Amino acid sequence: MEWLLIISVITSIYMAFNIAANDIGNSMGTAVGSGSLKMRRALLIGAFFVFLGALFMGGNVIKTISEGIIPAGLFTATGAFVVTITAGLWITITILKKIPISGSDAIVSAVFGLGIASIGISQMNIGVAGLIVLSWIFSPIIGLITGFIIYYLLKRFMIDKVQNMSFKDRLEKVFAYLQIGSSSFSALNVGALDLAVATGVLYATVGSSSNILQLLGAAGLVAGILIAGNRVTETIGKRITHLVPTRGFSAQIAAAGVVFVFLSYGMPISPTQTLVGSVIGVGLARGASEVKYDAIKHIAYTWVITIPACIVLAAVIYLFITFLF
Repeated sequence: MEWLLIISVITSIYMAFNIAANDIGNSMGTAVGSGSLKMRRALLIGAFFVFLGALFMGGNVIKTISEGIIPAGLFTATGAFVVTITAGLWITITILKKIPISGSDAIVSAVFGLGIASIGISQMNIGVAGLIVLSWIFSPIIGLITGFIIYYLLKRFMIDKVQNMSFKDRLEKVFAYLQIGSSSFSALNVGALDLAVATGVLYATVGSSSNILQLLGAAGLVAGILIAGNRVTETIGKRITHLVPTRGFSAQIAAAGVVFVFLSYGMPISPTQTLVGSVIGVGLARGASEVKYDAIKHIAYTWVITIPACIVLAAVIYLFITFLF
């Protein structure tokens, strides 16, 4: 069904649009929340580095998504369409509600739902799926711990030592530039991960050397950032805890480091969950009362719902399509 493959490419670009609009908050949300960058400039810088990351860093995760859960050779054009349309629709809903969810959660859950409906659990690589789930659990915890440690040390050995207010202001200005650098590094990671999440299932059907698919996916990422990236960016930057450049830098460099390590092993972890964890860690380093727990509960609830929702939705869509055709 060549026409279905064409539709799958379109839905994959739609997925890229949505996931980038969601995930740009992971790299630029802290820079906006801390006042280091205005929203529009943050989105432009983020789009540039996401594009670079998508073109040059996404290979390991693409292989995990395209072959890791459903074995190579068993992924069809129908499956690619089901996975991308499922995850894309779910992320659209959460963007409209300004909730930062994990695009990798959505896509991997959709792949799992497709596998259950199409080939059965016995033919799936459950071990790989289990490792991915463990990375979802541990990445925000590691992000929280790392963010807490970095900001605690920075606060104790630098910020608290400065008594002069004008010098403190100059210190924050220096960290504003460091914040932009750490956000740009994070955007490279986001580009690599998001391209893999948006197009990985298509590589199982069109081959691993599709440069056109890579460029289309990267273009979809950039479009999503520039058109709709402001919605979730605001949530991460302003609604979890109050940020200034030193705090924003601590959260961002912690999350970017954790994501980079997981990406090097091909794990499609959630940069959203990791960054939210590191932002919470920075807030806790200032005191438990500095964290806005209502916002966190709302985000966590949506994370939990995403997995079963995408599994069920993907299975239902697949069964409906196979019934029709």
